[in-house]
Amino acid sequence: MVGNRCLLLGGGGFIGQNLTELLLDFGYSVTVFDRNLESKCVPLLKKVAYIEGDFFQQEHYAELLRNQDFVIHLISSVGPSSSMNFANKPYEQDVLKSIQLLDDCRKAGINRVIFLSSGGTVYGQRIEQSILKEDVDITNPINHYGIMKLTIEKIVLMYNELYNMENIVLRVANPYGKGQNTNKKIGAVSIFLDNILNNRPINLYGVGDTVRDYIDVSDVCEGIRAAINYQINDVIVPIFNIGTGKGYSLVDVIRLIEEVTQKKASIVFEEKRAIDVMYNVLDPLKSEKQLGFKANTLLSEGIRKLYAN
Repeated sequence: MVGNRCLLLGGGGFIGQNLTELLLDFGYSVTVFDRNLESKCVPLLKKVAYIEGDFFQQEHYAELLRNQDFVIHLISSVGPSSSMNFANKPYEQDVLKSIQLLDDCRKAGINRVIFLSSGGTVYGQRIEQSILKEDVDITNPINHYGIMKLTIEKIVLMYNELYNMENIVLRVANPYGKGQNTNKKIGAVSIFLDNILNNRPINLYGVGDTVRDYIDVSDVCEGIRAAINYQINDVIVPIFNIGTGKGYSLVDVIRLIEEVTQKKASIVFEEKRAIDVMYNVLDPLKSEKQLGFKANTLLSEGIRKLYAN
């Protein structure tokens, strides 16, 4: 057991807020660290310790790590698209500060950092349309965001080898659900639903045949919870897909939302982008066998749940 005191880096974000609620339900002591908590409209829960600050501006993390048992690292300075406009940022900020975090964890005697990577970008483009396996498929990202995530993965696992840490990498599919901020232009399901409900057009790059694995945020949080107490061994590489194993094209997603809302979407087709992977569906079998985790929410059910909110 790793203990029940958790430092949640980026806890004010979409996944972080949902995860905080789940961890509290299971008796964890949660400290949320994030910037601009008020502007993010983070609901301040009584049993949670909130610390406001900028992960990338911290000189060190020793004080944050005091009296913590493990860390969940959700923070990223860029997304897939914005990383191409600010190419230096993910390396100068995310990679370097993640190294510092791992060093400070090691010195503080914290053996477990759970790092949320990107199942949607680290694998990259491929010819065949088959579900992606952590220990089989090569990783060849085609944007700086994916390369940054993959680089941090390697560093996280290096600390396991060199310093006997028990860090875990979770490659999360495309999350959607309660509390996702559509203004950030990330999260096709949430954005498409918001646009349809507000009679705004949906812009699709290409013909809408890009296939993705979409996972409800409640399932993402269950996957993280399953990883907290996972017993690492020398045989299994602690990298796990957190996905559903089911793929939907962008057009499929729009049609499902139309069925739920009984509203017709207005679609504007634009030129295909080189940074977009055409097919990305994650094999969930390793997570099922090792973590005991399986996503339970069908996309149609998740859309209905989001629409009801």
